[in-house]
Amino acid sequence: MLEKDIENLVSQYPDEFLPQKNLKLVGQQVKLETYFADILFEDKRKEKTIIEVKRGILTRDAIPQIMDYYGILKIKNPESKINLIIVANVIPKERVVFLSERIGIKFVEIPISRLIAVAKKHSYSFLDEEKSKTTEEYRHKTQILNRVESTQGSNVWIFQSNPKRFDILNALDELDEDVWGVRRYKEKIKAGDIGIIWMSGKDGGIYAIADIITNPDFLRESEKVAKFWFSEDDKNEVKLRVRLKYRVKLKNNPIFREEVKNIPQLKELSILKQSQGTNFPVTENEWDYISNLVKERI
Repeated sequence: MLEKDIENLVSQYPDEFLPQKNLKLVGQQVKLETYFADILFEDKRKEKTIIEVKRGILTRDAIPQIMDYYGILKIKNPESKINLIIVANVIPKERVVFLSERIGIKFVEIPISRLIAVAKKHSYSFLDEEKSKTTEEYRHKTQILNRVESTQGSNVWIFQSNPKRFDILNALDELDEDVWGVRRYKEKIKAGDIGIIWMSGKDGGIYAIADIITNPDFLRESEKVAKFWFSEDDKNEVKLRVRLKYRVKLKNNPIFREEVKNIPQLKELSILKQSQGTNFPVTENEWDYISNLVKERI
């Protein structure tokens, strides 16, 4: 799911995400001098609503952008009321309280599950899924299916990410390799094992499958990875980590926690019984069921 997909869905179906506002679309990527506002709406009272869209966790750069848009429109239309809304998948409260109370910017958190549900309801196809069915792509998909199916004696581990600390949604889109912390089972996790990438929170569940390509070691993440942390305190620390190579990404169709919980064979999955932590073991039988779920989505 691209950021453009979120913009398209909010633009085309505003009542799904902003009910009772009676918004009429003025345009997407509306030019305001040297800027482009993601979405511009107008209501029955001719009040303008500017919406800035951010995929993943809300970043600091969205806030000055939308305030600049407000200034440009207000200078041109001094008597008009202009509403400001920032949309993101994850919005940390500590980032928005002051801006909401003192400045009047509204923040709307739209979970991935809600976007997927609206897309299905209106038969909307995500832009990153519109690919030609070439022989090469078919061969690649077949290879992925075969690799998912067989662990070849490897152990399987869940690696959990907190989306309010690390922008996992954008990281998955941009990175082919990553490093993940090892806090438990450091004597058991090893190169050749399989990692299940689990996002915590409202849309908790399985978002990717990865190959563990190094044994645990004290590593510093690259700047390419570090930029996805919410807090500066989490960046550039040397920690016990493993290096992962993503094998399958389920950004548009993750296996949500609620689905996992409703499968009897997965009711004892370690992360469901105790969700606090980073590393969780997965049994061979549990992996059999999880890998089948993954294969149905790719």
